Amino acid sequence: MYRTRSIQLTIIISIVMVGLCFLSVFIFNLPVIFKSYDLSNSSSIGDSIGGITAPVIGIISSILLYLALTKQTESNIDQKLKNESDLILSLFNQLDLELNSLYFKFKNNSVDVKFNGLEALDEFAKRFGIAWNMDHFKEKFSSFKAFYPSGQIIYLIDTINLIDERISSSTLSPEMKNLFKQKLISFYDSKLRDSFDKINNRICANQFLEDDWASKIKVVVAKY
Repeated sequence: MYRTRSIQLTIIISIVMVGLCFLSVFIFNLPVIFKSYDLSNSSSIGDSIGGITAPVIGIISSILLYLALTKQTESNIDQKLKNESDLILSLFNQLDLELNSLYFKFKNNSVDVKFNGLEALDEFAKRFGIAWNMDHFKEKFSSFKAFYPSGQIIYLIDTINLIDERISSSTLSPEMKNLFKQKLISFYDSKLRDSFDKINNRICANQFLEDDWASKIKVVVAKY
């Protein structure tokens, strides 16, 4: 609405300027009470009209310039907000891509079994968090990092933290920030929460799994 009014005001002022230019010739040739103000017989009536109307036209031009600069500033702000929104959305797409790229494979009765994407995360969380006997792995693995899917999981967490930080540091309105935050929470709730909870519970119950990657899982589980 503000932009529409600004455009309407610019058009009106422009019409007034053009009208003044044509009307001034007629006005300054009208009869006057005092002869000193009579310009109709002046040989330099054009200079007289120009000298009188120039300040008015200059002021109107300044107003138009101000309106143009204001509109340009608003356009730059809108473009910046659009760029920030696009960047955050691209990070969400990246997060989804990373989740879909995750895989987990193991042998079952000498047969190679492989899961991809969300199924891979769910299957690893199920086996790591419930099915596997950690006493057996304690002898082979020194920490959570030793499990291959752990690196892919931490990659997801780093992207989540990046999105969260980008939303917080952006110049978006509080309403837009809240919408993006809710989108991030919804993504976590629908795709990651159950698996991350299983993994975190098993880490907490087995001290030998503790390392900096395990700490990242604890932090994100506590936050979301």
